[in-house]
Amino acid sequence: MAYTELFGNPAHRTFLRRGENLWRVVQGHPRYAYYGTVVSLSDPGEDTAEIMTSLARLQGLGMCFYYPKTGATALLAGLKAKGLRTAQSLYHRGGRAAYEASKTLLNSKTAPENLTISRLDATTPETVIKATVELCQSCGLSAMPGEIMRGSVIPGINLIATDVSGTPVATAASYAMHAPDTPRATEAFWGVLATQKDYRGQGLAARLGALAIVYMWENEGMRAFNTGIKAENLASQAACAKLGVLNTDWVTAFCFDDERLAAQ
Repeated sequence: MAYTELFGNPAHRTFLRRGENLWRVVQGHPRYAYYGTVVSLSDPGEDTAEIMTSLARLQGLGMCFYYPKTGATALLAGLKAKGLRTAQSLYHRGGRAAYEASKTLLNSKTAPENLTISRLDATTPETVIKATVELCQSCGLSAMPGEIMRGSVIPGINLIATDVSGTPVATAASYAMHAPDTPRATEAFWGVLATQKDYRGQGLAARLGALAIVYMWENEGMRAFNTGIKAENLASQAACAKLGVLNTDWVTAFCFDDERLAAQ
């Protein structure tokens, strides 16, 4: 099934399509991850730089999860020497402690009465999907394919809180990162925490994030929840820590082929 719900500008939609097409080729391979944007390396080794370069030339972006912090500077320097733009984010991860912390939060706090929490699925109107994408974009997050957000392609959940008019004002999501029957089959991406400006400070993103962790643990068999955070984003690191999603000895390494990214 080719994606039909792609959002963003033409270059971003093409970017998502390239990731989808490559995923069709490598789907099921234990070294690669995919949760709706690009195919990424999840098993770093001596060939990490070579694979990341190839991913960037093909997709516009090459990523590697679980890369040791101690080697990140050398890896990125080598990629930069190949003419690629580079970046890294801190790798935060939570297991059972995140599940227990999420249950504690949900049991100790109630959701605001004027908001409705629901899950995006196959029956969700496209207008709501688009509004959720717009909310994410307003918070600096990239658009995901609608089919991924609905949970109809890979195991996952995207939750939203809507106001009395039905407009999404907060969202969070979690998706399986790897194919079943692979060593990392119980690893999930977790994040896409976004809240409309007027509703911040009420703990909405944390509540939705906790609901996503509990759902993925209890219904999809996920046992680890992973997210990347910029080193300077102390507020997000603190918010994740409250849910037991903690900094690790890894980073996520990025390399970008800007010419490929801009291609339509």
